[in-house]
This record gives sequence, C-alpha cells and structure tokens, in this order.
Amino acid sequence: IFNRNVINNRYKTIDVQRQLVNNSSKISTKELNKAITDQYLVAYSVLTNLEFNKSFLDLTGRENEIVKQFVEKGVYKQSDYLALLVETQSQEIMIRQLDNQYRNELSSLNLLCGINDSTRFELTKPDLRIIGTADISKSPEYIKYIIDSTRIETEKATVDLRYKPKFNWFADAGFLTSTPWNFYRHFGYSAGVSLNIPVYDGKQQGIEKQKLEFEQNTRIGYATNYKNQYSMQITQLTTELNKLNDISEKTRLQLETSGQLVNVLKAQLEAGLIQMTEYINAIKSYKTINSNINLINIQKLQVINEMNFLLTQ
Repeated sequence: IFNRNVINNRYKTIDVQRQLVNNSSKISTKELNKAITDQYLVAYSVLTNLEFNKSFLDLTGRENEIVKQFVEKGVYKQSDYLALLVETQSQEIMIRQLDNQYRNELSSLNLLCGINDSTRFELTKPDLRIIGTADISKSPEYIKYIIDSTRIETEKATVDLRYKPKFNWFADAGFLTSTPWNFYRHFGYSAGVSLNIPVYDGKQQGIEKQKLEFEQNTRIGYATNYKNQYSMQITQLTTELNKLNDISEKTRLQLETSGQLVNVLKAQLEAGLIQMTEYINAIKSYKTINSNINLINIQKLQVINEMNFLLTQ
C-alpha cells in the first residue's frame, strides 16, 4: 500500500537505463564512422601517391629512351644514362611498395566496414566537408554526463525509499479436501496487515548516500573538464585548418613552379644543353613537393573529420 513513489522510481530507473543504452549506441556509431573515415583517408593518400609515381615512371621511361639515343650519338656520357636508369628503377621499386601498402590499407578498411572482400579497387576522391554546429548540449559525449546525473539522483531516491516505513496487506481464501461432495465444509480464508519500520541499519544509508554524492561530484568535475576541452578543441582544429589551407595554397604554387622547371629542363636535356644531374635533382624536388601537397590535403581532410566528430549534426 502507498507504493506509488516506489513504482515511479523504478520507471525512472528503467528510463535512465534506456537513455544510457541509446546514447552509448550513438557514441559507438560516431566513433566507428570516424575510424572508417580516417582509414579511408589513409588508403586514399597511398593511392594518390601510387598514381602520381606511376605517371612519373612513364615520364622517366620516355626520357630513358631519349637519353639512350644521345649516348649513342656521343652527346651524353654512359654515366648520365645509368644515373637516369637508377632513378627509374628506384621509381619502379617505390611503385611496388606503394601498391602493396595500398592493398594492406584497403584490407584494413574492409575489415573496419565488415566487408569480406579481397578484391583490389581504386577509391574515389573523398568529398569531406564540415557538417554541423558546435552545440555541446547535443553532443552524445556530454549528454552522457547529464544522464549519469539523473541516474545518481534516481539511485539516491532508491536508497531513501528503501528506508521508509512499508505498510502491506494480504488476503487469501480456498478449500482443502479429499471428499469433493462436502468441500463446502473445508472452506477457509484469512486476511491481515503488516507494518515494517526500519530502526537501525548500522549507518548504511548514510554511507550509500555519501558514495553517491562523491560520484556526483566526480561527474560534475568530468563534465566541466569536457566542456572546457570541447571549446578548446574546436578552436584548435579551426586554427589548424586555416593554417593548412594557407600552406596548401603556397605549396600548390611551389608545385606549379617546380613543374615548369622540370618541363624547361626536360627540353634542354633533350637538346643536350644541361647536365643529367640537374634534371634528376629537378624531378626529385618535384616529387617531394607533390608528396608534401598530398600529405597536406590528407591532413586537411583528417582535421575536418575530427571536427565533424565533435560537431552536432
């Protein structure tokens, strides 16, 4: 009797458990999406390097034939041709290494996605953009602390209800006989009430309440720390993205200049006007700059992925 508060508290406990499960599911989904996107970017970065080095191998291969003809005519020395040939062979080795690395990264991506497929295929260029707003109140990671607060308060109420007086009533009726024709003579019933009043529990109620208070204070500390870190992370990632955009533009201009230099030296090489070392150094520099710009572009996408993980969509 008079157990409405007990029943309501049980409903609240079940509702809190439901909220915790749903929120944990959202966090797990976000983490998995972020992990898959990160792995996709890693695999795509390797693929970009692989494709660039393949195109560069075609260029050096054509130059090999031209330089070989110049060596036969006495315009270039045999050592010049061998130097370019060594560079070409290094390019071939690098392509094999990158191809093997791409297969491994692709396999890791399939594993994360739960795809049982070893087929090699080329990934498409990711179109990753910033989606969402910086609203921490809707962030599942922060909502977890709010739900924990509700859970702790519900457990406090459960402790209090456990030590309140309980008033019960009971009743039963029936018959017991081995002779069915006179069962009415063996009919009986009973009824009664009981009152339970907690007297002394060895201060267990106070200890349990203290534990819950300590847990609540700890939760407040973690929630405050997460809120501060959230704002700092958004600011830091925004600043980092702006810097990467600036570096990317400057590196792109540097790549254009380096490409122009390679084309000029290529024409001069085919005319027999420069040393082979000049051309080899130029193509090495062009490869390095291209590798840098590819790395910067992937870093930009990784920062965007990190921001999307924090932002509320």
